[in-house]
Amino acid sequence: MESTNTYIASILVVISLLGLLGCALVRAPRLDQYPLTTNEILEASGLAASQKTPGILYTHNDSGGEATVYVLNCKGMLAAHIRLEGANNQDWEDIAVAPHGKEKKSHIFVADIGDNNARRSLVSVYRFAEPALTDTLIRVKNYDHILIQYEDGARDAEALFVDPLNGDIYIISKREENVGLYRVAYPYSLQDINIATKEMTLPLSYVTAADISPNGRKILIKTYTSIYEYKRKKNQSVVKALSGKSKQLPYYLEPQGEAVAWDAKAKSYFTLSESVNDQPPILYHYR
Repeated sequence: MESTNTYIASILVVISLLGLLGCALVRAPRLDQYPLTTNEILEASGLAASQKTPGILYTHNDSGGEATVYVLNCKGMLAAHIRLEGANNQDWEDIAVAPHGKEKKSHIFVADIGDNNARRSLVSVYRFAEPALTDTLIRVKNYDHILIQYEDGARDAEALFVDPLNGDIYIISKREENVGLYRVAYPYSLQDINIATKEMTLPLSYVTAADISPNGRKILIKTYTSIYEYKRKKNQSVVKALSGKSKQLPYYLEPQGEAVAWDAKAKSYFTLSESVNDQPPILYHYR
């Protein structure tokens, strides 16, 4: 979370002044905007599309928020709450949906990986089966808590995705001039600490979100100012795919935008802003 960081704030002010020009250069063929209809989501930092319920998105607040995943429809209306009983939102920064287990059932992964001052010896991921949305409040008691330690020391991160082809967890650090891609290999231990190994560096900085398509063939990486798409060939590794050329996608500059997600079929994508000046966050849909 960077809302109080004056350096980032000054950058965003400059970016905003240039916003009209930037948007003219990369405007999407169609951009739908939906102000959220709830005041419970003021610092959204993560977004993922359901693989179980069509037209549903998951999001959450970042540091200090409730241990709750908010269920939205694709027009920004709050549909339900998923509450992780006994969990802690130290600094939730991203969310993903991916298959897990022999039966490849859809699971939700919540990334408690924020670390502004790079002081956390451990970060973690909560994993639980994607529930049926049969009520407006769903209490989840059965979840896994995956503990993670970076091989080269503590660092801040806000972006996570889970490879649907093999279950590996990928985390992208945030603050370096060239950020790092870290991998937690599947299967992960639920008793011991899992080591996140550094796989590569990326020529990006201030990465705030990421997502991968359900078939594993398209990867999105978001910074404060841009969204990049990387194509992944059949049988290609994530590292190889991210070593290739990226395509810059249309992006309407948001105030403190820290969330991006493909739709369930990866034919369009969403972003979600934080609340600014008491205005509701806006869900953007790029078609």
